Order: sequence, then structure tokens, then C-alpha cells
Amino acid sequence: MHCIFCHDLSLENIFYQTEHFKLVWDIDPIQTGHLLIISKEHFTSLSELPLPLLHELAELEQTITRLMEDSLPIDGVTLARNDKDLMDTGTHFHSHLIPRKQNDGFWEQITVDKHSLPLEAFLKQLKHT
Repeated sequence: MHCIFCHDLSLENIFYQTEHFKLVWDIDPIQTGHLLIISKEHFTSLSELPLPLLHELAELEQTITRLMEDSLPIDGVTLARNDKDLMDTGTHFHSHLIPRKQNDGFWEQITVDKHSLPLEAFLKQLKHT
């Protein structure tokens, strides 16, 4: 499968990068300043990231969040991570950082069909982790 994050991002779209991650503006932003943190290596899920990369990602998310909160007139940042079959076709694992204002209607715009899930099985596995 062709991945736009691996093959189609031009250097001019990348406004910051580390050894393992690159930052770009979201092409369909929820809010001005909505950005993506994209791994340079192709991973389809958060669970595939080696721990050193996961730690680097968490530190980068924290740094960017702090920078946004300190330099933009916002009340906070929403962080969302997309992986597996929930991603857009032709992409791979990435994080969204979305600058937010209190009472901006963000959660009111989201409607989800709720499904019954076997949480007991999940909790049982969690206890044995």
C-alpha cells in the first residue's frame, strides 16, 4: 500500500523534525494550528512503536503542547492518536495536537455510535499484564 506519510510529504511541508518524527500541519484542520506528529518509520499502530520511540514521542508531544500553551491564546491542547483501521487510507500511525479554547464546541461536534464491548475480558487481561 502506498503511504502518503512515507512517500508524499515534501520537505517544505515539514516544519520541524527529530531523528524519528516529523511535524506537519493537518491538511483538514479542526482548528487553526492543528498539527500532526508523524513517525518517519512506517508503523500502523501505537503498539508497534519500540519503547525508545514511544518515549521520544511522549516527550515531543509534551514539548509541543507546552509551546502551544505558552505562545498561543488557547486554553489547552487535545491530543489524539490514530492507528490501525481508524486511519485515513494511505497513512500510518500519527498523533494529532489540536489547540483548543474552552467552550469551543469541540466535543459537541463529535457523535459516535456506541457499541457494547466485553470489558470484563479486557479487565481480566489487564490484571495479568
